[in-house]
Amino acid sequence: MSPRVADECESFAVPLRFCDVVEHSPFVDAPFRWRMGVRGLAEDLWLQPDDQREADLAEKAAILARDPYQVMRQLPVAAAAVTELLVLITDDLARRGLPPPPTGGVAIDRAGRAVQEDLCVMQPVNGRWSLVAGSVCFPTRWSLVDKIGKSLAAIHTPVPNYATDLGPQVERFFDRMTAGSLAYRLNWSLVGQPDRRLPAMARQAPIDLPADPGQELFVRIERQTLRRLRTNAAIVFGIRIHVWPLGEVVDDVVAAGFVHELREIPFDVATYKNLDGIRTQLIAWLGG
Repeated sequence: MSPRVADECESFAVPLRFCDVVEHSPFVDAPFRWRMGVRGLAEDLWLQPDDQREADLAEKAAILARDPYQVMRQLPVAAAAVTELLVLITDDLARRGLPPPPTGGVAIDRAGRAVQEDLCVMQPVNGRWSLVAGSVCFPTRWSLVDKIGKSLAAIHTPVPNYATDLGPQVERFFDRMTAGSLAYRLNWSLVGQPDRRLPAMARQAPIDLPADPGQELFVRIERQTLRRLRTNAAIVFGIRIHVWPLGEVVDDVVAAGFVHELREIPFDVATYKNLDGIRTQLIAWLGG
């Protein structure tokens, strides 16, 4: 993020703007390689509520009402860790003067209905970090049902070169997190719709550069938080989705190095991100 962009923004504006969320660039001005890009996080910045809270929670409730099995799962081994997570969320909301989680029902469901973040709980199972609980209403083209109970490596099978390049970094970071520690990273996508919920079946759908990229393409940022719990060495993985029309944030993403990253990402990663068909035209449109 350029100093100019950062200086023009006030922290946690309402609603949150690109520069409130993207405190550092999610793009890398260097030859491409998978990077975790993890940074430390203060406890009071763990959750990220804004004035869309009521609408986001209402959308979550509607999604859960349609088919809770698809978006909310909790394995028995996760019960103690999710109970701790629910306490942490309750305390955080109380500190902010926000309503507590609903009562009754499965703990991960109660936790997910109280925050704008999606929530996943990772826990060592038979020596492997595994997904043991989740409330995921706003996925970026993946399915909780397909991932629950699986290891980190199995979860990330679709990611090119994850096992060799990124997987070992993630495993080491998880192993080294201490109880109570928090961190965050940013992940980016460019998508053809503003919806917060993107179903898994759309992952490899090809897209052409639209007639008006500024209004028909959307920058999607995942603010991913990691918090080590004190129960069962578990880690809660929070995913807060932010979406803007490309035209609204074009100066910000160009200043942050988006054009360079578009040029650098290899073909398999561009395909994974659904950019291989539009990359050259998009770079030209961005002035690169």
